[in-house]
Amino acid sequence: MEFDSPALRLFKHSYLDAAKLMTNDLKTQLAGALGIKVPPEPCAIQVAYNVYVAKMCPLTVTTPLPETVSFLPENFPHLVKLQTRLPGSNEWINAKWSIVGPSLENGDFDDLSYRCDPRRARALQGLLLLLRRPHKIHPNLRHGQRSPGNIRGKFVYVREHKKNEVWVAFTIPDPRLGKNVVTSSFYTSPRWLAECAGMPAIFERQRQRTK
Repeated sequence: MEFDSPALRLFKHSYLDAAKLMTNDLKTQLAGALGIKVPPEPCAIQVAYNVYVAKMCPLTVTTPLPETVSFLPENFPHLVKLQTRLPGSNEWINAKWSIVGPSLENGDFDDLSYRCDPRRARALQGLLLLLRRPHKIHPNLRHGQRSPGNIRGKFVYVREHKKNEVWVAFTIPDPRLGKNVVTSSFYTSPRWLAECAGMPAIFERQRQRTK
C-alpha cells in the first residue's frame, strides 16, 4: 500500500532538491581535487539550439504543396529571433550566425547581452505540424528586396489560431544545398498576413464541419 500526503510530498521534493545540491557540490569538490574546471550549465538558448539540432535538423518534412523541407542549424537565430544588444545602448539587433554559430556549435554559448523570443523557442518542434498540416499556403509578397519588413521566403505556411492570431513559417529553395529550408517563423495577425501574402491561397485545407 502506498501512502501519500502533503507532508510526504513536501519531504520528497525537499529530498530531491537536497540531492541535486549534494550532487553539484560533490562534482565541484571532485573537480577541485583533480585540478580541473567544471563547465557551466548551458543557458536556455544553448539548450534550445541543442534540441533543435538533435531533433529537427536530421528530419525532412513533406508538405501539401508539395515540397520537401529541411531545417538548418544556421537558421536557428531567425527561428527564435535571437538578438544582441549594441554596446553602450539599449538597441537590439538580430544576431548573425557568423557571430553566434561557432559558440552554439561548441556548446558554450553565453547569453549575456543576448535575448530570444521564448514563445518561438518553445514552438520550434511545432513547426513540424505547421508544415505538415497547414491551414493555408500563400506566396510571399515580401521576398526579394532587402528592406525593413521584408522576409526571405518563397512560400508562407499558415495555421490559424484563436484570438485573431495566425502562426506562419517561410520556406525557400537553397541553391547551395539543393534543398528547401525554413527561414523564419512567428506569430502575427491576419491583417499582417493579408498585406504580406499573395491572395488567394495556393493551398487551403478542407475543414471538417461540425454537426
